[in-house]
Amino acid sequence: MSTIAITGATGNIGSALVRHLLQAGHRVVAIARRSERLDALRAAGADTRAVDVASDAAGLADALRGADAAFLMIPPRIDAPDFLTYADGVSNTLEAAVRASGVRKVVQLSSLGGDLPTGTGPIVSVHRLENRLRAIEGLDVLALRPTYFMENLYSSIGLIKGMGINGGPTRPDVAFPMIATQDIAAAAAARLDKLDFRGHEVQSLLGPQDYTMQDATRALGAAIGRPELPYVQFPYDQAEQGMVGAGLSPSMAGLYIEMTRSLNEGDLFKNQPRDARTNTPTTLENWAEQAFAPAFQG
Repeated sequence: MSTIAITGATGNIGSALVRHLLQAGHRVVAIARRSERLDALRAAGADTRAVDVASDAAGLADALRGADAAFLMIPPRIDAPDFLTYADGVSNTLEAAVRASGVRKVVQLSSLGGDLPTGTGPIVSVHRLENRLRAIEGLDVLALRPTYFMENLYSSIGLIKGMGINGGPTRPDVAFPMIATQDIAAAAAARLDKLDFRGHEVQSLLGPQDYTMQDATRALGAAIGRPELPYVQFPYDQAEQGMVGAGLSPSMAGLYIEMTRSLNEGDLFKNQPRDARTNTPTTLENWAEQAFAPAFQG
């Protein structure tokens, strides 16, 4: 049995990861801001620590101390006035806590495109964190690079209900991999269970296949009983304004547009080789039926 510390423990990936590791018999330290979700993880058997990883390096180091491994991520903050500055601050905290705690193995939640230093919008933040962790002497780092989250499609609910369409700035015909966050958690749990990585390793996670936004819209429409649901591509400026209206900061909206431009132009998520390790099982159709449809009806 290992002791494994999990940051972002109350999020979609983190909470599922905590439960996977508890079921495997590990001692789990669940780290997140204080909340009812953190209390629920304590009730499930985790040792919980209420720490703000955006600022509390000492508290995080204390939570990591004695762990055999840690799962590190930059918690999303879509309203950050300057997202990359916020993310760099979190990376500072994570790096300082790893150095102070003496933890020797880390699984980092990165992203497909995490190898690119510019032009990828918010993905730049995890590229920078990858580099920081690799610079820590003696630290074994596994960078998990999942693709576009299927859960991002939850943002379509308001548009579908309000206008009867799905839409966004992404080209309708560009195909790219999509993944369910439950599969990211399962992949991370498998590697943290074995602790079989050495040095600096990268593992891409590509979902079951590539999809276009037309494919995604068909899957969503079928799941909610609207098989004729259309997909409409919005101009970049209109899409950016819509994101700000939905609560994103102008900084975050601008970064998403930069990422989408890269996706539309074929520079992001391209030519990804698939194998048994990179493929994951949940199809978009299954996810739409099991997760999107209940959220839409709710």
